[in-house]
Amino acid sequence: MKYTLIEEKGPYALILRGESMTQYAVVGGLDKETGSWDWTCCYYDFGKFSGLTKAEALFRALDYYLMRTNEKHIPWDRMSEIATVLKDGLIEDGEDEAYRYMADVAELSESEAEYFGLDMEQYRDSVAESP
Repeated sequence: MKYTLIEEKGPYALILRGESMTQYAVVGGLDKETGSWDWTCCYYDFGKFSGLTKAEALFRALDYYLMRTNEKHIPWDRMSEIATVLKDGLIEDGEDEAYRYMADVAELSESEAEYFGLDMEQYRDSVAESP
């Protein structure tokens, strides 16, 4: 299969691959001489027949690659999970105070507030009350 190497560390490589070069993949055991690899960890299609843009596919592949090659990297999904748990904890401790905190201190945008599933009317009211 045709590929272009983007980054390699240890047994893992991040590549752009495919006949039309429309997949970002994280592979293991890349053999540059033969152009083959032992296994594919994950891949993300992009383009006309995919729901992902090229940038989104690259982000997802890079996030996975970094999870495998950088012990300090926290994947996007895990970060989202942590933030959601913290948000839920704040709300359980006091909903009005939590909304004010998210409006005043975290300064969530409307799209961020929607992502976390906040009641948008209540969130907008908290923003309006902010000093």
